Amino acid sequence: MKPNKVFTFVVLLVALGLFVVACQPETETVEVTRVVTETITEEGETVEVTRIVTETQTETITEEVEVVVTATPEPVEQVIIGGFDIGPGGDPQGVVYLGGAGHFWFSKIFSTLVMMNEDFTAHTNEGALATEWTPNDDATVWTFKLREGVTWHDGEPFTADDVKFTAESVHAPGSTVVHPFLFDRPNTVVGFQEYVAGEADEIEGIQVVDDQTIEFHLQAPNPRLFDEFRLFWILPEHAIDFAPEDWVTTDWFLDRPVGTGPFKFSKLEKDQFMELLPNENYWDGAPKLERLINRYFVDETAAVLALSSGDIDFTYVSADVATRFEGDDRYQVFSGPSFVSNLFNYNYDREPWNDIRIRQAMMYGIDRQSILDSVFNGTAVAAPCEDPYPAFWPEDANLYEYNPELARELLAEAAADGISLEGIEFPLTTYYASQLAKDILTVMQANLADIGINAVPTFLDVPTWRVTVNENADFDFTYRGRGHGPATYLIDWYVEGNQWGLDDPHFQELFDAMDAAVEWEDYVAARTELCSYQNEQATFAYWWVSTRYGIADAGVEDFYFFPAPGGGPFADNAINWSQGQ
Repeated sequence: MKPNKVFTFVVLLVALGLFVVACQPETETVEVTRVVTETITEEGETVEVTRIVTETQTETITEEVEVVVTATPEPVEQVIIGGFDIGPGGDPQGVVYLGGAGHFWFSKIFSTLVMMNEDFTAHTNEGALATEWTPNDDATVWTFKLREGVTWHDGEPFTADDVKFTAESVHAPGSTVVHPFLFDRPNTVVGFQEYVAGEADEIEGIQVVDDQTIEFHLQAPNPRLFDEFRLFWILPEHAIDFAPEDWVTTDWFLDRPVGTGPFKFSKLEKDQFMELLPNENYWDGAPKLERLINRYFVDETAAVLALSSGDIDFTYVSADVATRFEGDDRYQVFSGPSFVSNLFNYNYDREPWNDIRIRQAMMYGIDRQSILDSVFNGTAVAAPCEDPYPAFWPEDANLYEYNPELARELLAEAAADGISLEGIEFPLTTYYASQLAKDILTVMQANLADIGINAVPTFLDVPTWRVTVNENADFDFTYRGRGHGPATYLIDWYVEGNQWGLDDPHFQELFDAMDAAVEWEDYVAARTELCSYQNEQATFAYWWVSTRYGIADAGVEDFYFFPAPGGGPFADNAINWSQGQ
């Protein structure tokens, strides 16, 4: 009998399939021709007879078929884990109104009245609690219309009463808030000073019209008031269980916060991570993510290692690190101007820094262009003053090009008048901890040593730096960053009562000119004049404005980051973030 026929069919389907062997028997009728030899006995004689026989027979044929069965893929868990508080825009385990950063993460839980757009160039109501804001004819009354249908994470409705409550809690007598939202011109609000002094029970100029309308009455025109409300994080009157004087010590923000943002608090593992869940009742639609997790790291290097190993999906990175990820299709690179100026603050309560020759010698004695070219690799530009927006930089500003010989001459002149830095070791403190910052301060240390100034880079964590510099004023000069709004300028460093001991009444005159400007071109002129004066006086050592970066895994979809000052907030559409299939 002839052997069975074997047919093998390979079916190629989508990857991740399973091979199965299917055996399907079939019958087939065939003709078979055989040569048959038989022994026959005839008449007592045995003979062999050979004959050809043709016959039919039925054969069973087995066909062996290999089939690929496609398995249904497991759904991707919708979780994004990031180092959202890494870098200068972060504030790990921070609290609103206490620090100047952390707003990228805060905006996932809380909401402000006004937002900035995605590249921080214009104001928007996207993601904000106010839908519109309009002044009266002379900009002494601003009316904010609030978004309807907004609820707190616990289901209670958001109203204008919460806005007034937040403003009065933040500015209450005895409040331990460090960065109140009306940080620029608080005394322009009617009744503000009386309330802060404990002479009134409310801020008279903040008036609730109805649940969705609130007015701010000012003592003087302010056509740019709305810009100050970018950091006006609204809190729930019904859920706050601590007094304003306990702002620093309360565990409310890290244990049971209630906001109106797209995500709601789930849990905190101290120094490890904070987990958020989607706010299913968010006014703009529920987020796609099932969980959003903020991992805390000791520094940027640890976060970058976690990103590279796939443990997290996003982190801020310094310019020198970003180059390692550019061109790698496994990652998404986000970049933009920081709108933060980096500078030295001086302690004017210590004698040397009141002498302009010492301050100018510091500027001439550091090779800024070399740092921009060799350390930043062209990702930063020289800044003539504290203002981080080039629109307000004067064309004739002095950029203090590197001139160590002139620096030594200025120091010698000051020494001849009894003001000498010789033999003094100055800790050059900073809260920046990246390798980029260490490289910058290493160059600065060498440059200053070359002109006879002994500066020792000293890297502090943020809380220690705040105590050392802001609270105890135990420093001579410190390297840090400072951001401003596109339509407001923080005046607290330069007016009476400032933390640096600076005494220069002309700054108040410059700010008054800015306040008096109604037309935008007049405001630009006044703000540019402020920059010119800072540049001329070298009030602080103003260095540069850099480009900053964030890196995300390529598998994260519709994710967005902009390296805004203090982390924003800005319109990032976090409700659309997701993990791709």
